[in-house]
Amino acid sequence: MEITKETRQESYIQRPVARQEAILRFLGKDAMTARQIAYGMGYTDLNAVKPRITELKAAGKIKAIGKAYDNVTKRQVAVYRTVMED
Repeated sequence: MEITKETRQESYIQRPVARQEAILRFLGKDAMTARQIAYGMGYTDLNAVKPRITELKAAGKIKAIGKAYDNVTKRQVAVYRTVMED
């Protein structure tokens, strides 16, 4: 594999983990929508956090706990919270 492909792959592998950790830190014990998380972290594109939220949910680190009305989409959206470990 050529060097640029290797470095691109290495960056891709590292980014999701770092972003997941940043989302967990930002979320803390609060409950937020994906938009609140993204905007609060300084992102204007929800694609910066939504894939990581999906991964965190699949890993059991966060869960959807309810719904909230989103003024941008005019729809109900999921509200997420970290899963507290005993």
